[in-house]
Amino acid sequence: MFVKEKMSKPLETDIINLSSAETEIAKRFPGSMVPGKRLEFQPQKLGSCIEEIDDFLEGGLPFNGVTEFGMPLGREGRVLLLKFLVNATRGILTKPMWTLWVSSHNDFKVFPPAWFARGVSASRIVFTHSEAPAQDLKRAIINPLFKLIVLDSPQNFSRDDCFFVNTQARFNQQLIILLRNFFLSNKQGNVWSKLRFNCWKQQSNGRFVLKTVRGLPRRQISIHEKRLR
Repeated sequence: MFVKEKMSKPLETDIINLSSAETEIAKRFPGSMVPGKRLEFQPQKLGSCIEEIDDFLEGGLPFNGVTEFGMPLGREGRVLLLKFLVNATRGILTKPMWTLWVSSHNDFKVFPPAWFARGVSASRIVFTHSEAPAQDLKRAIINPLFKLIVLDSPQNFSRDDCFFVNTQARFNQQLIILLRNFFLSNKQGNVWSKLRFNCWKQQSNGRFVLKTVRGLPRRQISIHEKRLR
């Protein structure tokens, strides 16, 4: 799902420009970009459509805040996260919502066709790249159009940046997911996150593990990879 390549510029030429995306969205969905107005519908939580996981999460990932995942590259944790993106972009349990995925990897980039093959809707997701998303993509983060924003492994994400995205998530009723390329702990992570988890795949038995670090009772669940297909 990720392609390794060298990146010579902070932003690749194939990245979708936010202004162009807004223009296209406004054409396709009249009224969605009216200045000063916010989108009205808002679910309380985003589910994965997998009963065991949603029960474990007490209904899903909550909007109005930041959820943080420890997902080291090579441990395939993002495969589980795709189930939430499928629900968000296709509107399986709620109305379809616009999703923004911001990658901060220097050596890897998202390979969208692999994601679409797993059910993510190409018509409701925007991919981009930034090593400093809180600065480079501030207009996108404060835009209430994007109800789900994933910040994938920002390297220089300060305490102030964490505070900023959490404040905007609460104001815009967004779910902002912050992915880390390391396992989280009680001391290591975003202090503003409502929930904090570690997620990885056990290669020996093909099971994905989701472990609570903060926000819910300390526990973990494992689910076989076949359930994520």
